[in-house]
Order: sequence, then structure tokens, then C-alpha cells
Amino acid sequence: MFGNELVIPKPDKTKPRYVHDIQLPGIEPGHYQHVQREPNTNYDVQMFNYNHKKQWIQDNKINALKADYLNQTGTNKYEVHTEKAYMKRLIQEKVQKKIEEYEKSVEERRERLRELFIKEEREFYYETVDQAQKGDEKRMEETKRRAELLRAETEAKRLELVQMKRTQQYRNRCQELRPFLEKKHTVESKSAQLQQIRENEARRESERELDRMWHNLMMKELEAKVEREQQDAMKEKQHQEELLEVWNMQVKGKELLKEEVAKVAEEDRMEMLKLNETLKKEKIEAEQEKIRKREQTAKDLLGQLSDQRQLLAQRRKEEHALNEAFGKLAQLELEKEKQSFKDSSTQAKRESALYRKHLKELAEARKREEEQLEKMLNEYQKEVQKKQDEARCKVVEAKRKLHEGVLKERAEQLALKRQQAEQQLKEKQAENELLRIVFERNNCLQDQSDRLEKLAAQQYREDLLKQIEYNNLLRQKEREELERQLRNGMEEEEQYKQFAQKAIKEMSDLGGKHPFRRVLEKYDCRCPPYNQ
Repeated sequence: MFGNELVIPKPDKTKPRYVHDIQLPGIEPGHYQHVQREPNTNYDVQMFNYNHKKQWIQDNKINALKADYLNQTGTNKYEVHTEKAYMKRLIQEKVQKKIEEYEKSVEERRERLRELFIKEEREFYYETVDQAQKGDEKRMEETKRRAELLRAETEAKRLELVQMKRTQQYRNRCQELRPFLEKKHTVESKSAQLQQIRENEARRESERELDRMWHNLMMKELEAKVEREQQDAMKEKQHQEELLEVWNMQVKGKELLKEEVAKVAEEDRMEMLKLNETLKKEKIEAEQEKIRKREQTAKDLLGQLSDQRQLLAQRRKEEHALNEAFGKLAQLELEKEKQSFKDSSTQAKRESALYRKHLKELAEARKREEEQLEKMLNEYQKEVQKKQDEARCKVVEAKRKLHEGVLKERAEQLALKRQQAEQQLKEKQAENELLRIVFERNNCLQDQSDRLEKLAAQQYREDLLKQIEYNNLLRQKEREELERQLRNGMEEEEQYKQFAQKAIKEMSDLGGKHPFRRVLEKYDCRCPPYNQ
């Protein structure tokens, strides 16, 4: 405001008043006139300006310290907030990194477990197929071995029967044995009929037993089929329930995600409302503070102007009183001088002109000083307004940066929550995919097992058909062999006499048994005994 240095004004040195020495009169006669003030003798004004300038410098220092303190406080708050945000983001990044590493390790372990499970399942499948094939081979070998044993037994029985038939033919052709044979044949025919009745009854019983066996087998197969269908239905129901549970979990997850998104949006809206209210409140407080500072500045300026006007009025009043006193004194002196010295009128006029000129210069200097003071006040007001605008701009910029930081952190939180929700959804989808693969694998294994069972049954049926064809072929060969043997028996007709004589000796007792009867009595029969 004031350009010069702050120097304490010194009191002015009064000039000794000129005293006319009546004891030593001079060449010129003594005269009394208005004594003007010497330059730089306005001690009161200088002291007022000094105090005003000192107060202004102190106020500037205090305002500068306050502005520096506010700036430093805002900077510290911003740095603390930035440091907290940075630490929070760093912690979140570390936590996210640890979570990702843990999820990666868990996924690797899951992959290894999945590979081990698939490997064990494949080995179990191969082992099952191998055991099934080995079981089929063992059953086939056992069937072949039993077929060979049955064929050997059948061949032995056939040879024995052929020998008996040949002997019987020899006996039938022998005339000497005919009476004995007729009686024996009568008894044997009755026994044979009874045996046939027993055999028919046994055959019918075996057929009924076979029918019951096939009926029981069919019922067992039907029960097994019903049980398998029930198990399939239960598996399908369980599969549907698991799928429904998975779908419900997915729907619930989506609903939770929607609720979380809505909750986050509501929190963002409330946060934005609070932030807007805070900004509005801060803006209103800033406007009120600005108005208060402006009013205080205007009040201070008005007080300074009032003090300046009072000082100027007092100075004018004092100068006016002093001028009146000096004018009266000058008038009295002038009258005295006119009475004493009439030749000093020219000098008095000249001094009066000088006095009026001096008064005019004082008025102009006062006017220039007032203009300069008004100009300095305007510059001071502009500078204060500029500083207030700069401080307000800094506050607005700090609030904007704070708002941007809050929004950025909120966006990061939303992105993190969205990423977590997507990660959970991916995990659920991966679990569902794994369940689907397991279900498909189980279904594939079940289908393959059913197909293998069907193939085994078909192979067993084909083997039975082949065995039946082979047995038919054996019977045909046996029939051909019998025919050949009968043809060859004609050539051995000459040997019947020897066998007849031997038979007569053996058949001396009529109670002898027929060779066929000895064969039939080897088997158990439930028929009652025949009474002759």
C-alpha cells in the first residue's frame, strides 16, 4: 500500500521564534507576520501513517501465514488421503495377487486331481473290460471242455449200446432162443412200457420244471429290468434334481449379483448425494465466507475512509482555526504596521499573495494525497479480491481432485466387486461343466457296460446255437455211423450161432434181466413199482 520504508517518524524541531530586540534596533524596522510551518514537520500525520502501515504489514503477514497454513493443511490432507488411497490400493493389489495365486494353485490341484481321476477311471475301465474278456474266454474254455467230456461219454455209451444191440440181433435171429426170448420179451415189453410211462412222466415233469425254470428266469430278468429301470429313473431324477439345484444356485447367484449391483448403485447414489450436499454446503460456506470477508474488508475500508475523513476534517478545522487566528493576527499586525509604517503596504501585499499561494498549494497537495490514497485503496481491494479468488480456485481444485479420487476409488471397488462376481460365476460354471462331464462319462460307461452285456449275451446265444448245430451234426454223424454199423452187421451174421449158444447157457434162468433194463435201472425213477 505504501511504497516507502517503515521508519519511525521523529518529532519536528521547532524554529526559534524571531524576537525583536528593542535594545539593539537594526537597520530595517522589525515586523510581525504569520510564521509558516517548515517542511516535514507534520509529526502527527507521519505517526498515523506509520501506525497504519505497521498494522497493514502485520495484517498482511497474518493473512499470508493463514493462507500458507490453509494451503499446507489442504496439501497435508491431500497427501494423507493420497497415501491412504495408495496404501489401500497396494494392499488390495497384494490381496488380489495372493487370491489369484491361490486360485491358480487350487485350479492346478483340481486339474491334477481330474487327470488322476480320469486315469484311474480309464484303468478301471480297461481292467473291467479285460476281466470281462477273460471271464468270457474262461467260460468258453469250460464249455468246450464239458462238451468234450459229454461227447466222450456219449461215444462210450453209444459203443456199449451198439454192442448190446448187436448181441440182441444175434439172439433174435437164433431159432433156438426164440421161445425163451418171446416170453422174456413179453415181460420186458411190459417193463419197457412201464418204463416208457415213467420216462414220459419224468420228461413231462422235466419239461414242467424247465418251463418253471424259464418262467422264473424270465421273471428274474423282468424284475432285474424293472429294478434297472427304477435305478435309471432314480439316477435320472437325481440328475434332474442336481441340475435343478445347480440352476437354482445359478439363478440365486444371478439374483445376488443383481442385488449387489443394485446395492452398489444405491450406495453410489447415496454417496453422490452426500458428496453433492457436502459440495453445496462447502460452496455455501465459501460464499458466506467470501461475503463475510468482503463485508469485513468493506467495513475496514469504510473505517479507514471514515478515519481519513475525520482526520482531514480535523485538519481542515485546525487549519481553518489557525488561518482565522493568523488572519486576525495578521490583520491586527497589518493595522499596526499601517499605523506605524505606511511604507510597508507593498511588502504586506506580497506576503499575503505568498500566503494565499501557499494555501492553494496545500489544498492541491491534499487533493493529490486523497487521490493517491483512493488509488492505493482500490489497488489493495483488487489485490485482496485476487488473493481470495486464487484461494477459492485452490479450494475448488482440491475439492475436484478429492471428488475425482473418491469416484476413482469407487470405480475401482465396483470393478473389483464385478471381477469377484465374474470369478464366482466362472467357478460355478466350471463346477457345472465338471458335473456335466462326470454325468456324461458315467452315462457313457453305463451305455458301454450295457452294450458289452448285450454283446456278451449275444455271443453266448451264438455259442449255444453253434453248440446245438454241432450236436445236431454229431447226431447226424452218429446216425450215419449206426447205419453203417447195421450194414456191417449183416456181414457178421455167421457169428450169431456162437453168441446164441453162449446166450442159452446164460439164460438158463428166466428171471435174467435184459441188458437194456440194466441200463435203465441206473437212473432214479419216481414211478411206483409195477406188479405183474
